[in-house]
Amino acid sequence: MNSKYMAGEIFCDLHEAFDCINHVVLLEKLKFYRISEKLYNLVKSHLDGRYQKVTLSHNNGIESTWEKIKQGVPQGSILRPIFFLIYINDLPNFASIGTKIFLYANDTSIIVTSPNLETQIDKICGEINDWFKINHLELNYNKTHYLQFNTKNSKVYDLKLNYQCNYVINSSNTKFLGLIIDDSLSWKPHIDQMMSKLNTACFAIQTIQTIMSQETLRMVYFAYIH
Repeated sequence: MNSKYMAGEIFCDLHEAFDCINHVVLLEKLKFYRISEKLYNLVKSHLDGRYQKVTLSHNNGIESTWEKIKQGVPQGSILRPIFFLIYINDLPNFASIGTKIFLYANDTSIIVTSPNLETQIDKICGEINDWFKINHLELNYNKTHYLQFNTKNSKVYDLKLNYQCNYVINSSNTKFLGLIIDDSLSWKPHIDQMMSKLNTACFAIQTIQTIMSQETLRMVYFAYIH
């Protein structure tokens, strides 16, 4: 923006991200990253040999046949976010010049800067969607947001992002990694939300302080305020 470029950011939401990790693709990527054979076999053993079926009623025995699970990471496993990060780790390699991709678990954001933002945005939308398709992933367009960052003197462009008639939601602010980011980077929406939460927490502590011990009040403080 200091270079008089236009800047925008796409906040991606992937449809059932952890459940769409293809086992074959993940194992191939582990080979590419040259993990040890022992660790590779351990991961392969962790993913292989899992089956599932659907039961509609236990009383009349309506159920499907057992089918092998070929994608997804077992729920409850601490390996889920690690496997997913390995799975999408090569996504930034497909970014065009003037584009930065940030990965954090299943939260992915793409910052685009260009003197011709609309052309660059269309290009990166095509590139990332091609990558998602190859890797058996899919954008959830109902939860994917686009912010165009503006200054007081900058011209506002009403860009309509779409890919194959799927439109990305244009927003003035969105929540990302616990922060509310707005299009002017003023942080006002985030501050307003924090003030509301703190006011509620302070009122709760004030209400219970006469009937709770100091230790309990301290626990409430660290749970809701600190």
